[in-house]
Parts: sequence; structure tokens; C-alpha cells
Amino acid sequence: MKPIQFYDLRLPALGEKSWSPNTYKTRYTLNIKRLSYETKWVTFQEVLTIIPEITKTGETPTVPIIVDVEKDKVIQESFKIAQYLEDTYPETPSLFHGNEELHASIQKKIGSTLALNLACIVVLKIIKAYGNEAEQAKFRKDRESKFGMPIEQLIGDPEDRIKAIQDGLEDFRETLTKTPYLTGSEVGWADVVLASQLRFIDSMDPELFDSRVLDDTNREKSLREWYVRMSVYA
Repeated sequence: MKPIQFYDLRLPALGEKSWSPNTYKTRYTLNIKRLSYETKWVTFQEVLTIIPEITKTGETPTVPIIVDVEKDKVIQESFKIAQYLEDTYPETPSLFHGNEELHASIQKKIGSTLALNLACIVVLKIIKAYGNEAEQAKFRKDRESKFGMPIEQLIGDPEDRIKAIQDGLEDFRETLTKTPYLTGSEVGWADVVLASQLRFIDSMDPELFDSRVLDDTNREKSLREWYVRMSVYA
């Protein structure tokens, strides 16, 4: 089987190191399914020029995308990629275990309770890693335009963000005291989504991640232990 081509997002200051929660979902997926792949790194700017030439759909260019060379297929967006690989390679370990709706509902919960709060505690580091000062300024301006406010206003009080993150993680900590993975005894898509969000913070600010996000002072160690289990697929 020819390796699948996986397009991941490169930040200049990080080099060829995964960090994006969206692309991390596909990296986890490919590793869990034990599928052969090669990583193609693209910058934010290259996403706008390279990806449309590959997808040829007219859709907004984003990553991740995969090119399944063996099947002559191009798939865009992490959930669609997971669905495609689940259907196309049924002999590989499953991500949905016959209950795609359950995993999708947990993904929705993570998106509504955690994603923005997590992004806000590292967004300034992303800007600094983006490139030179002029590139950073442009990236900041683009993001401020998208959210309709200065970055600092979006971030708000970082301690409020941390509290919201811990509140959002509480149910997952509780679940993981009872089962090794979020939906039972086997790793699945729900684990991929949460682990990708946490890897995002770990990649951008490991000290903050360990001390304030994974923080198990006066808490169950279940989340930390699960994160270690998930690291074999990262």
C-alpha cells in the first residue's frame, strides 16, 4: 500500500512539529489505525495556495487533508477523514465502535466547552511563533478581524479561562476514573478529539499545560494517566 499523504500545519518557530488541534486529530487517527502515511508540511500562507490545487472543490482551503494515493481520493476536514478511513479500511482498529453518534456528541461538547478557552491561553504564543514581526502583525490583524475585537480582549482574564477549562474537563476526569478511554475499554474518536485539544496546549506551552491544565493537585490523576496512554498514538 502506498503511504497516505497527510497535510499538516507548520508554524515557523516550531519547525516540523505538530501543534494544531485540527491536524492532530488526523495524526492520531492514522496512528490508531496503523496506516502508513507521510507528512506534507504547509504554512498558513501555503494552505491558501497549495491546498486548493489538491482538493479542486472550491471549498475554503483548510488542513488537514489527506491524499489516499492508493484509492485516488482527497479528503478534507478531520471528521470526514476519520469517516472515510473507517469505511475504506474496515480491517483497521475502529474509531467509532459502531456508535458514531456518541463520539460526535462528545466532539460537540468539547468544541462548546473547551476549544475556545484552550486557544485563548496560548494564542499570543501562536502569534509569536508565526514568523517575523510584520508577519505576526498581519496574523494578529486577521484574527482580530475574525473575532471582531483585539486579541487581549478576546483572551480576557487568563485565570477565568483556566477555571473554565478545569470546569470543562471535570466530567472527563470523572469518566476516566471508571474506564480507560472516554467511551469504554477501547480508544476512539472522542479520545482523539480531546487529546488533540490538549496536545495543542502541550505543544505551545508545556509548562502551562502541565501545571494548570493537566494539574491534578487535589484532583483525580485519571486525566494525566489517560493522556500518557494516548501519547503512544501522538
